[in-house]
Amino acid sequence: MGKLILTCGEYLDNASSVSAIVNAANEYMIDGSGICGVIYKACGPKLLEYCKNNYKENMKTGDVRVTCGFNLKNDIIHVLSPKYYEEREPIKSLMDCYINLLEEIKLRKYKKVLLCSLGTGIYGYKHEDVSKTLMKILIDFCKENDVELYFNNMYPIYKDIYLKEYLDILKLNLQDDLRNKNIFEIKKYLEDNNLIELNLKEKYDNYIKNRELSDLGLTEKLILLEYVIFNFDISKEDLDKLLNEFKD
Repeated sequence: MGKLILTCGEYLDNASSVSAIVNAANEYMIDGSGICGVIYKACGPKLLEYCKNNYKENMKTGDVRVTCGFNLKNDIIHVLSPKYYEEREPIKSLMDCYINLLEEIKLRKYKKVLLCSLGTGIYGYKHEDVSKTLMKILIDFCKENDVELYFNNMYPIYKDIYLKEYLDILKLNLQDDLRNKNIFEIKKYLEDNNLIELNLKEKYDNYIKNRELSDLGLTEKLILLEYVIFNFDISKEDLDKLLNEFKD
């Protein structure tokens, strides 16, 4: 059995230990905007040169192609997602694209893969429309395969959409489940359910520091909880106050 781990923050900051990185490719396999641009820049000019020399035909919707990462040292899994406004059944088309991606991951026996949220940029998909179906597909895949999938959205507000579906599918209720647990039990619960965020200190500084608890979203509350219990001694009173905020 594998693991599905939801992350936030800059895409490549979560890539240090993975064997492959998913690129939200364009049909020409050239550098573009968003994650695609970030990956091509990090890989260096040899990636663009390799793609131009080795792929004479443009990608088609749902295509998956794999290259090395050159400067990045990770394999790059290029995926062309559908455009929402061009599909008769846009959600099904996007899920078929993810299934193609997962089949490639399985075929190549990757153990750790960083995924992005495909199609939710300029291709027109909304996170809230795809999150439920996608989380079910990824959870089922990880149950059946020995792989760790790191599913990344840059901003906690977008990760929240997927996190809430993840919790619902696994029948996890953070407020009820964590109530009356001591710190050791909370740590174990978070670890057992793959809820530990990567690069905690950095994400605490970027998203949590100097903000009011009442203004935090679910992902941000989890980051705060994890940062505190893994780094400090916390009183029962303060712990209860924090846990009482997990009502959404």
